[in-house]
Amino acid sequence: MLKADRKAELVSEARRAVLRIDPSERPRLIVIGTGETSPYLDYFFLLTFTIEVFTHGYYLAVTDRSVYVLRGSRTTGEAKEVMAVVPLEQAGSLVAKVRRGRAWNTLWLRLPQRRGRVRVNVSLHSRPELDRFLARL
Repeated sequence: MLKADRKAELVSEARRAVLRIDPSERPRLIVIGTGETSPYLDYFFLLTFTIEVFTHGYYLAVTDRSVYVLRGSRTTGEAKEVMAVVPLEQAGSLVAKVRRGRAWNTLWLRLPQRRGRVRVNVSLHSRPELDRFLARL
């Protein structure tokens, strides 16, 4: 689960990552999620160890002009990789599918540079941001 103080740290790190990429942008909304783990890793390792070490953190940052999809380490919270920057006018095609659940919500993204879809799991604690993200697109 995502504690409130940890969530604030992750949001702050994602904002800083967007500003490092383009200082003229103003991040308005950040959605925090995690990637899925490999079923083989779940089989060989303890689930908690696998989740913390082998999954990535995903950050969806909405600015006035674009949507940034960032990926980074889940343990440090640092957004290291820019997966896509999509202009806000074209961001409607970014979301392929959404499944809302009681504890976890799943969002599948179609990224321009990738084949297939990217799965992002969003915690119940970040559900309000997810709903605002989907309404914005």
